[in-house]
Amino acid sequence: MMNTIKAWLVSSFLVLSLSAGNISEAGVDEGVMAQRINATIAHLEGARKALVANEQDTAQEHMKSASQSSKDIFGGSFEVKAQRGSKAIANARRLARDGDTSGAVTVLKEAEEIYKSLIRPASSGGRGGLN
Repeated sequence: MMNTIKAWLVSSFLVLSLSAGNISEAGVDEGVMAQRINATIAHLEGARKALVANEQDTAQEHMKSASQSSKDIFGGSFEVKAQRGSKAIANARRLARDGDTSGAVTVLKEAEEIYKSLIRPASSGGRGGLN
């Protein structure tokens, strides 16, 4: 099961990272920022799937990795949104630890949307982002 999750994460990360552009934001290549955001999203999706499959340890590892990945997102509004996402991840970890799987899944979905909004342009329903 873990190998399947790893393979899915790697393939998702590659697909998402290849779709990123290359404009600079505060001295950081847009492609690098997109990779950081996509890594966070991939871990959030993995955590949510692990919770649904009742794999608490795997979910906690994904949430921990998502939290670490989100710390690499910085720059103006990106940083503010990433902080909101980080708080959501911490809340989801707490809920999962306390046994509230459905609450953790809901909060992880919210965190995913926050990070996905960093990628989507405002014209396509995002809050402005890299594209």
